Amino acid sequence: MIRFLLPFLLCGCVTVHDPQPADTVFDESKRDWLEVFKHEIKVAVENDDIDAYNFYFGEYLRERVRLWKESKKNAE
Repeated sequence: MIRFLLPFLLCGCVTVHDPQPADTVFDESKRDWLEVFKHEIKVAVENDDIDAYNFYFGEYLRERVRLWKESKKNAE
């Protein structure tokens, strides 16, 4: 039994696939950043993390302003 232990430990967990960032297909136009920031703000409040709250609230406001400017520009 012990003679099988060493080969098992050396060959037991071997990963064959080495994932690369290029394997991920990401469509930026389908990302709703406002929803992402809302979720992160909710998590920050639940965890009493004031630094995360301040960061994500600022990002949320910047995104709202960016979308507002974009919609105003497209309306003209």
